[in-house]
Amino acid sequence: MSSTGRIPTGILGVTGLVGRRALARLADHPWFEVVEAGASDASVGMSLEALRVRALEESGRDPSASAGVPGAVRSLDGAWSAPVLISALPSAVAREIEPRLAAAGHLVVSNASAHRANPAIPLVMPDVNPDHVDLVGAGGGIVTNPNCSVATFVPPLARLHRAFGVEAVTVTTMQAVSGAGSSGPTVLDLADNLLPSISGEEEKLAREPGKLLGRVADGRVEPADFPVSATTTRVPVLHGHFVDVAVRLRGDPDPASARAVLEAEADGDLPFGPTLSQLRIVVRDDELRPQPRLDRDASQGMAVTVGRLRRCPVHGLRFVALAHNLERGAAGAAVANAELARVRGLVPGVLA
Repeated sequence: MSSTGRIPTGILGVTGLVGRRALARLADHPWFEVVEAGASDASVGMSLEALRVRALEESGRDPSASAGVPGAVRSLDGAWSAPVLISALPSAVAREIEPRLAAAGHLVVSNASAHRANPAIPLVMPDVNPDHVDLVGAGGGIVTNPNCSVATFVPPLARLHRAFGVEAVTVTTMQAVSGAGSSGPTVLDLADNLLPSISGEEEKLAREPGKLLGRVADGRVEPADFPVSATTTRVPVLHGHFVDVAVRLRGDPDPASARAVLEAEADGDLPFGPTLSQLRIVVRDDELRPQPRLDRDASQGMAVTVGRLRRCPVHGLRFVALAHNLERGAAGAAVANAELARVRGLVPGVLA
């Protein structure tokens, strides 16, 4: 523990969009305290306090309402001191660095796709499959959160799967420009236009829901067995991924039955945590909701908003879902997984 009684925490890739959002979320977190943060060599030496101020302003919060962060951005190389490391690294970099840090005894909570497909590394959403995080163990390891579009539609899908059983899913995503990172297209680039494909995304949407809804056996995850057909697009929206979902459920329940399941209270095994308590599903009746500008910030960006729940003549049930891709789909998801690990006694050197 640090002198404040909070768990020392590091951020890998702190200068990117997701890294800055993680820094903002941890700025006044009662459990975790940022004591070190790293990025590429080009960013080494940048003031963490300046980054904190920028991150809070980007997320619409007042920088003066939380304590400053001393120090400067460090290199990703070498030894790290914090037991918890929130990683917002690109996959190519994460593939090399994250296993090394996990082997050194750190809990690495990764937003990268590099290790999600590994059946021995947990892919976790606390309100979907909290028990999977136990695959990490208490001596360090890697826990991953899912693709930002998967994070948008799997929470409602998980409730329907538990209640009825999913047989097949078809999804079309309309993904915000911030999901592409700083080097991606801007809203102005996409004015009067959209991109009909996002490289590598459809494979993730086809693979990750089954792992999230699978079961742990013999130290590995056995994925749930249902197909997912995905189309991914980029649209001129700043933040907020929108997903159109058609799902075939066992027993072909009607929309009213599905709605009752989606509106039910969250499972009792979801523990308390500052970010964990923000996870929720909101069902809207208005035919013109959800909308990114109106609904992406619900529950501090950690809600999934569901709308247009109706019959589908092909699959049986159809709905749309919206979530903030930088919060529910990335930085907030990683912080929620860190909280889950802390509650379950999986932070090295820290009791539950």
